[in-house]
Amino acid sequence: MVSLVWATACIVAALQAWAGLSRPWSDRLSDLQVYLGGVNLWKAGSSLYDFAAAETGAPFTYPPFAGLIFAPLTYLNTATLMVIWTLATIAAVVAIAKIAGKVASEAWQATSGVAMASSALLLFLSAPISSNIRFGQVSIFLALLVLLDTMKIVPPKFAGVATGIAAALKLTPLIFIPYFWVTGQRRAAMNALGTFIAATGLTWLVLFDESIRYWTIELLDVQRVGNIATGGNQSINGALLRLNLSDSVRTTAVLVLGGAIVFVALWRAAQMTKRGRLLAASAVVGAASVVFSPVSWTHHQIWLVLAAFAAISLVAARNWAWSAVVAALMVLPVTSVGANLPGGVFWENMRLALAVFIACLAPFVGARGSTAAEPAGATASAEESGPIETGDVSAEHLDPPERGERYPQGARKDPVG
Repeated sequence: MVSLVWATACIVAALQAWAGLSRPWSDRLSDLQVYLGGVNLWKAGSSLYDFAAAETGAPFTYPPFAGLIFAPLTYLNTATLMVIWTLATIAAVVAIAKIAGKVASEAWQATSGVAMASSALLLFLSAPISSNIRFGQVSIFLALLVLLDTMKIVPPKFAGVATGIAAALKLTPLIFIPYFWVTGQRRAAMNALGTFIAATGLTWLVLFDESIRYWTIELLDVQRVGNIATGGNQSINGALLRLNLSDSVRTTAVLVLGGAIVFVALWRAAQMTKRGRLLAASAVVGAASVVFSPVSWTHHQIWLVLAAFAAISLVAARNWAWSAVVAALMVLPVTSVGANLPGGVFWENMRLALAVFIACLAPFVGARGSTAAEPAGATASAEESGPIETGDVSAEHLDPPERGERYPQGARKDPVG
């Protein structure tokens, strides 16, 4: 049974890899090509943020620290790098599946082998993983970096460092710094913040002009990432854009509603962390980031799939049902196909609704139903004593129209500034 599931997962992973690597060159791992193109333009004496992909106009949108990290990759043959990047993405998925399998085995009351193999299969089937592989995205690596900290896999003295690096590459993981703080993981919070500041400060020294441009111009221009009013953007901001609300009403609603959801999510995650439900807590905070971020494309939505493997009941059958529902929403193209069905407004925002439910309402319970709180100070002592073994899960797939909606064929986006 385990061998069969692993074999199926490997076949799905191979098909996903082939689908990404066999696309026409201009569309092959297109986001990776944007990373490389921006750095190459900077090396030629221009700016990271002047880059626009020839076919789509897709710009370089990440903080300049990402440019420093991607710079060494430009010295490799691009075709070879694409293969290496894809293999690294698959390895990251397997690593997350290993983390998820420990939690899923408790939720499903299944053996660790079955749970880990099933976790890998669901991950490779899901939209966020499909999107990461197809576009050569970095989001899967950022999620793994954060999980190393939230699941307490790294030694306590290094807790938070990986999250700080992830946040310096892309700002969204910054939401996990207040999570560490409110859960009493003060060392992790300070390490994450310190690492973020150090990495960003280093970039100011090395890429001063790029840093000024990003933090004063590019960061404020949300539209630079493409057409964010499409169904591919499952943030609350995207949903309100699709309702054609005025900018003032939309901004106020995002800040009030989104801020309230983040507050509730952090409070819930703190309670879960006290009870050792670390992956559930991670998924709750990650889901809040999907809701509150101005832009939450499919490849950002990994956190929603992680929730599929957290227990919501003491009964295994109910947890299997929960996993099936979440997996269906994250595997099937509900936001793109559903938009053309009756009740399209509901279906095209289904993953946003799922994110809100996970962040604010999903009744996660402890491993094998344990809900007893830890003694006072248990979180802090666990942080000092080293990694602990707890879990939850992950899974994912891609809505095909997403990229075409973001950057219509032949529509070149003029760089800002």
